[in-house]
Amino acid sequence: MTDKPLSTISYNTEKWLKRVLDELLQEHIIQTYMYIFHKGEDGDKDHFHVRIEPNKRIDPMSIKELFIEPDPNNPKPLNIRPWRKSKEEDWFLYVVHDKDYLALKYGGGEKGEKIPYSWKDIIVPNDYDAEIAFIRAKSSLTHTTSNMARRIASGETALDLILEGENPHQVNAVSRAFCSNDFETLNSKFLDLSSRFISLSQAIEKEGFTFNFLKLGDDFICQLMRSHE
Repeated sequence: MTDKPLSTISYNTEKWLKRVLDELLQEHIIQTYMYIFHKGEDGDKDHFHVRIEPNKRIDPMSIKELFIEPDPNNPKPLNIRPWRKSKEEDWFLYVVHDKDYLALKYGGGEKGEKIPYSWKDIIVPNDYDAEIAFIRAKSSLTHTTSNMARRIASGETALDLILEGENPHQVNAVSRAFCSNDFETLNSKFLDLSSRFISLSQAIEKEGFTFNFLKLGDDFICQLMRSHE
């Protein structure tokens, strides 16, 4: 049982899908719904991405049974996949195949170019503003930690981000990660140089020399001397 927003993929006909969703809405089982048609890609069939916001605690398995649709061309009825918890921003950005979102979430791992869609392709009840929901989803991309990290890496300061309204705690966490990374890089270089210095010292001593460094202005000069037997 859950009262959290849910999403699924439907293989129903649109007529059947919308009828079930409208009935759930009219019976106050859900507060709203949204769906969008997608052409099949990567071996999948044509389908609908569907999202609902429950009005009370519901049993997802019982709701799923309402979508069972007889198929005159197949003994196996049409239906939906199991329901999964769904965030509004993620759902909107994925179903329109927003390039920035896909790059952020999948790192370019999505095979091939996805068919682009518009928020206008999303079907919702009359009292739901899909455009505002999409704008809200799109703006959420600017506040991700990865976007903040890219901005800091490009030269912007933590103060710049905070003055533009970013969460100070989130900015601080990203800044600390950068400092930690800088320390690890410098420490790694220091250990590497130390190892090379020890090897060089041992090689010089093996040849019967000692050495020291003399500071000359901003430079250092290595002075070699033959060891006394």
